[in-house]
Amino acid sequence: MEKRALVAVLLSVAVIVLWQIFFIPPVTQGPSVPPPAAESSGAAPGPGEAEPPAPVEGPPAPTPAAEAIQAEAAEEFRLITGTQDVRLTNQGGRVTWWRLPRYTLDEGRPVDLIPEQAAAADVLPLQVKLPGDEETSRRLATALHRHEIEEIPAGDPSGLGPGRRVAFSYADGKGLAVRKSLALSQDGYVARASLEVTRDGRPVPAVLVWATGLSQPVVGDTSSYGHVEGQAVVHDGSSVNRMLPGKLERRVVYGPATGTPVLWAGLESTYFASLALGTAGEKAAPLTLVLEPVLAPPRPGAAAEPLLTAGLHAEGPAAWKLFVGPKDYRTLEALGQDLTKAIHFSDFSLIYLCTKGLFLALTWINGYVGNYGWSIIILTFVVRLAFFPITYRSSITMRQTSKKMAKLAPRVKSIQEKYRKMKRSMETQAKMNEEIMGLYKKEGVNPMSNLGGCLPLLLQMPVFIGFYNLLAVTIEMRQAPFLGWLQDLSLRDPYYITPLLMGASWLLQQAMTSSSIPDPMQRRMMMFMPVMFTFFMMHMPSGLVIYWLTSNLLGMAQQFVINRKADQLEAGHRAREAAAGARRAEDGQTA
Repeated sequence: MEKRALVAVLLSVAVIVLWQIFFIPPVTQGPSVPPPAAESSGAAPGPGEAEPPAPVEGPPAPTPAAEAIQAEAAEEFRLITGTQDVRLTNQGGRVTWWRLPRYTLDEGRPVDLIPEQAAAADVLPLQVKLPGDEETSRRLATALHRHEIEEIPAGDPSGLGPGRRVAFSYADGKGLAVRKSLALSQDGYVARASLEVTRDGRPVPAVLVWATGLSQPVVGDTSSYGHVEGQAVVHDGSSVNRMLPGKLERRVVYGPATGTPVLWAGLESTYFASLALGTAGEKAAPLTLVLEPVLAPPRPGAAAEPLLTAGLHAEGPAAWKLFVGPKDYRTLEALGQDLTKAIHFSDFSLIYLCTKGLFLALTWINGYVGNYGWSIIILTFVVRLAFFPITYRSSITMRQTSKKMAKLAPRVKSIQEKYRKMKRSMETQAKMNEEIMGLYKKEGVNPMSNLGGCLPLLLQMPVFIGFYNLLAVTIEMRQAPFLGWLQDLSLRDPYYITPLLMGASWLLQQAMTSSSIPDPMQRRMMMFMPVMFTFFMMHMPSGLVIYWLTSNLLGMAQQFVINRKADQLEAGHRAREAAAGARRAEDGQTA
């Protein structure tokens, strides 16, 4: 039995070997299936090519694993240009700081457009997210990417000009691959970013985060009214929409797929912005903005802070043009695309036009003067001169009306006394008012003309608001010195000298104006406003206080001229009345 079993095993082995030699064709090197191109073409094999085997029923042969691409160790490096200092890490292929060396804080540190909360929330620029796949997104944020840095020549096809570019690549060896890059201009604030994510060679929808938070501390202790940090801004081609971080509760998408056109969009603070301007290069894709709120871990003794991230959605290989830098008017204007509206002059058309007009006039004057403080004084003189005809006419009319009403005051009082003795009712009050107005009409007095004295102040309010807006939101005013202790016109006067001088000058001006007003209550109200505004202006930008102080001093000079002219008119009126009385007396004696 043992011999027979041994013979059977030997015969079986012989049969298997002979079958392999004579009936199974040899296995060639390469994939077990023909390449897709040959499959799809349907072309016959060329000379020397073997006929591909017919497909076999059953499970397909396994695809060879893709090559893994990753760095050996974590590494940080920097891209430094004439205008930007960007530090990156190959851990996730992300940006850890984005500094602007030409703009500094109080301590002399350069402005950094990535807040500390972004790192705490583990959401940084150039981070890649796969919608609906949180696990892979987290893995990509920590994966060690390979990177290459190259210099961009002046004639680069991208049009970026001379600069520097870093390219990241990563593959997990299981079919997922990421390629992305960031290029910076040597002298400007334009950047270009690209992204391609594939799985088994097929494009995978992905989001490239390029802006997070963008918050900056408010320099100094000026009132933070008007200052915004890390809010979203979207220009849809006709208007600009802004959203504060705390107002956005969920992920929002702007772009062709949602029916919302996007001219440019991103995140902004008061003075800086990180905006996607469109598409660039051969792998251009429609601009689709993804805004997503995250909560940064709370600081000691504080609540969790809302933080916005801005990302760009790509269905395949895509490239974008970015602007990351200061909201300098001339810089934005040169880029076109209505980018000057990134400067938040106002949401109201009238105030927007007034603020923008004042800003352009101020910068034009500063081009010759070289000091924004003196430029504000010169522009204030021009504004006061433009309003002088209205101020003169309303002041003269108010003074003449006040004189006439003072003469009629006894007769008005007698009418009021007559009706005071009657039973008080709505009908009695109406009759008294009708009789007083009849007296005014008969004597040619319009009591409402006294309100004309407020007209110059009301007309100046859009200018006042315009000056405030341009001083609060234009980076040209940030850290602009005047003289002495005023080294930043966008901040308050540290010693309150200019607000106190402003209040004193306004009190003197009101005293000159109210001397001809008979009503004591109206005079007290006029004197109360300077006191109230003095406290209000103590924490306003010093440039705004300089405007109001200069306006008051010029107003006092104008009021002096107006008072002298009014006295001359009254003297002439009295002379004419005396002459007319003399003629009537002479005519009576003659008769």
